[in-house]
Amino acid sequence: MTRQSMLASLSSLGVAIGAGLASALLFVVFARNGTMIALCLAYFAPLPLMIASLGFGQWTGLVAAILASLVTAIRVWPSVEFIYPVGVAYAVGIGIPAWLVCVAALRGAPPLEPQTTRAPHQKVANPVVPNPAPMRALAVAALYFAGALSIAALALAAAHGGLSSALGQLTEQIAPILRELKEATSLPGGLDPEVLARILVRIMVPAMAFSGLMLTTASLWLAGRIVQISARLPTPWPDIPYNLRLPVPFAAALIPATGLIFVGHEIGFVAAIVAASLATALSLQGLAVMHDLTRGMSTRTPLLFGAYLVMSIVVPPWPMAIFTIVGLVDAALGLRERKRLRQSAPPPSP
Repeated sequence: MTRQSMLASLSSLGVAIGAGLASALLFVVFARNGTMIALCLAYFAPLPLMIASLGFGQWTGLVAAILASLVTAIRVWPSVEFIYPVGVAYAVGIGIPAWLVCVAALRGAPPLEPQTTRAPHQKVANPVVPNPAPMRALAVAALYFAGALSIAALALAAAHGGLSSALGQLTEQIAPILRELKEATSLPGGLDPEVLARILVRIMVPAMAFSGLMLTTASLWLAGRIVQISARLPTPWPDIPYNLRLPVPFAAALIPATGLIFVGHEIGFVAAIVAASLATALSLQGLAVMHDLTRGMSTRTPLLFGAYLVMSIVVPPWPMAIFTIVGLVDAALGLRERKRLRQSAPPPSP
């Protein structure tokens, strides 16, 4: 091993250790504290791992994820012991998906071409080039959260003698909390804590699929921008409004998954998790369609601002459901490709 390669290896190891410790710290603060500020910090826990993976290589990110998973499982006060559930929760919810989506985003992406010298103020053409990186990352994220949460739900059901028994025990734990909350706050008087607890238990895991996928994709975008600014991104920045999409078979799977929800029992519960993951990914595709189709419009900025304002005000999941439908239509009809064909078509002859 040459001196240069040894220094590069030591540099990557140092980045992995720093990224792993930073990510673990952000997560542990929330796990030990549980305050709103700690929750906001925990949202950034995937970011150090993704920066390490995108900017310094996938193996650097993997070492960082493994180290962070081990650190989160160690409690040093009042005695040194391993808290395995915390470490597993970090690994499954943050470490593994953060690393996987980065690997998917870099796999198959075109290499970064050297910049060519050009005259000042010279405009450079920016043609839309198909780039599989956003599609790969979105598909892997959706598949991971659908699979991981489905396995977790089935394992929980098996450990408690069936899904109904597991959900019933969770309802019994949540109902007293809601009852105390109703007495301490001005919740509607007709609100039944037992009914609300059953509803929350039913939607809790699908909601985790939604939040996990949204958090992972947002962190990937932010990490990619940070690495790009630092000139360490090994691939050109993709045209996200054009390239962000689910593979067509994934998009089509949403329809049977939604139908299987009404079967109930374990099959219906797993179908709800899968449907939530696919619907969330398709809603992101719908947002990308909106960004792409409004290009060149004079009203593009107010339209985008209004759409995101409605999404932040209206109670979910209705705004995202609309964009899920847009994503389905785009997967079936190719709205963005149709726009390109219209733009490239020659003008009609007089």
